[in-house]
Amino acid sequence: MKIYKETKIGFIIVLIIAFFIWGFNFLKGRNLFTTQRQYYALFNNVGGLEKSSVVFTNGYKIGIVSDIGFVKGDASKVLVEISINRQFEIPKNSVIEIFSSDIMGSKAVNLILSNSPEYASQYDTLPSRMADDLSSMVSKQIVPLKEKAEDLIVSIDSVMKIVHHTLTPETQRSIQNSVFALESLIVTEKQRIDEILSNLQSISGNLKSSNKSITNITNNLSNISDSIAASNIKKAIDQASLALAQTDQILTKINSGKGSLGLLVNSDSMYLSLHHTVKDLDSLLLDLREHPKRYVHFSVFGKKDTKSK
Repeated sequence: MKIYKETKIGFIIVLIIAFFIWGFNFLKGRNLFTTQRQYYALFNNVGGLEKSSVVFTNGYKIGIVSDIGFVKGDASKVLVEISINRQFEIPKNSVIEIFSSDIMGSKAVNLILSNSPEYASQYDTLPSRMADDLSSMVSKQIVPLKEKAEDLIVSIDSVMKIVHHTLTPETQRSIQNSVFALESLIVTEKQRIDEILSNLQSISGNLKSSNKSITNITNNLSNISDSIAASNIKKAIDQASLALAQTDQILTKINSGKGSLGLLVNSDSMYLSLHHTVKDLDSLLLDLREHPKRYVHFSVFGKKDTKSK
């Protein structure tokens, strides 16, 4: 079959146009031979984001910004469309974040993936937010410093005013007189100051020479404290505490009149009864000593003594 020259030229022109379209889209980050999914996000301000800006997730390029435009009927809302390679599944509630990709302020999109087990469908509108750019972060750091600097300047100004009002000519003369007096004192007492410094140096030398003795004393004290710590002093203290508690219980019972000893201490009648008993027993012993025959009867020949009474 004969192919005409015009057909060849037309075919070549179509190839050139197709190649030009593919190259143009390739330079803009689009791949016409890759199937993509589109997702949307609404912003109040895109901060200079442009079409064909790169979309990253975890620092890896997964797509581009395919379109930017106002929402119909609402110029306060900007709709951003991103195209993601179909091989990547995007979880629901993932966040589309606009951030500064370099120090010059160029914008790009960071797709922050969520932990949702479900995946977003194509053309879904995802949550959005603006990341702080370099100027915003610098402003956040500088504004507090600026406020502190202003407060410091105000404080310094107040201090200078106080100093200005305080340092009157009379005060300045008093300060000068005090300085002169101090210089005179140093000149007149120079020898004594030298002696004091010499004594301090001597004391320091003595301490240095006695360092070994001080170390031995410290070690001895440490050994004593270790011995005390190793001894069963806690058990002895606990036993003493228990004994004191038991003694306190006994004294409490005595004071409350419980038990024989408590009744004896707190009951006057028992005391008087015991006193009478002791008194009667004393009288009985006295009578027994003076008249023993009244209580003991014996005879060598077995005859009772009937005279003694």
